[in-house]
Amino acid sequence: MKSKWIVLGIIIILLIGAGIFFWNPFRSQQPEKITIGMTYIPNVQFAPWYVALEKGFFKEEGLDVVFDYRMDIDALQLVAAGQMDFAIAGGDQVITARDKNIPVTYLMSLFAKFPPSVIALSESGIRKPADLKGKRIGLPLYGTNLLAIKAILNRAGIPESDVELIDIGYTQIPSLTEKKVDAVVGFANNEPVKLRASGYDVTQINAWDSFSLVGHGLITGEKQLRTSRDTIAKMVRATIKGMQYTLDHPEESLAICFNNLKELGPEQQALEKQVFMESLKLWESDYTKAHGLGTSDPKAWEDSQQLMLDMGLITHRTPIEKLVNFDFLK
Repeated sequence: MKSKWIVLGIIIILLIGAGIFFWNPFRSQQPEKITIGMTYIPNVQFAPWYVALEKGFFKEEGLDVVFDYRMDIDALQLVAAGQMDFAIAGGDQVITARDKNIPVTYLMSLFAKFPPSVIALSESGIRKPADLKGKRIGLPLYGTNLLAIKAILNRAGIPESDVELIDIGYTQIPSLTEKKVDAVVGFANNEPVKLRASGYDVTQINAWDSFSLVGHGLITGEKQLRTSRDTIAKMVRATIKGMQYTLDHPEESLAICFNNLKELGPEQQALEKQVFMESLKLWESDYTKAHGLGTSDPKAWEDSQQLMLDMGLITHRTPIEKLVNFDFLK
């Protein structure tokens, strides 16, 4: 009789153990796998996301994040279709996408200033927009860089027919130094820094001196806004933590970036450090200091749309609430 009770007790213990195993609520809470389109090659400018991964900010939010480095032409359409969760893109790209009925929305800014610049060797004599007349200008003929040069020419009253825009992809530095073009369009925190570090004397016409446009930030699609608001909130929180941590701990954050750029040698690391430090300066503005990291001025969105309408780059206005959703920053 005693042995029967012992056997029954063992069975009960096993059943309880099995119940705990199968019903353990923590067992079912697997990290949610999401993909973010970086829209460029691995780069120190993506520090907030590298830091969020390394410091566990994504993990704290229950996110398993995959970085997809495809170019931005594909990424916005994939995000709009719900085939990619997030992407990094310029405010101008969001406006253009909406004009083409591609439903993407801007969630928060990375660059509080519109980053493109026209860069030239000092010997070219190019100092101001008017000096671009009759010049060969190299750039990738799409996206943010193209908008920047069109806007700069427009504000300077220079017809586009008075310059030659040449598609050089992302070969701005060799194209300029080998004098294949007279000037290039790149990001203020990248090409000018690298050129000066290599001993070249360059001039720079910054886009933000001519107009107020919205820089790159985190975007998602309308589909995700309807179905995955909790995931979006988690992503925005982790990204803001990554940005703030990077600003507070730049040296440690740079080291984390280099963990994602293992092919860089010592000289390249020294150069990328300069790019990194210049990038941090673009993350903040008077507006973000007043309203919070990641915000952007609604007036800049209005100005962006008006400028793009004036230049014929878009055909109609999109309501600001369709372009931008800052609810998750609150």
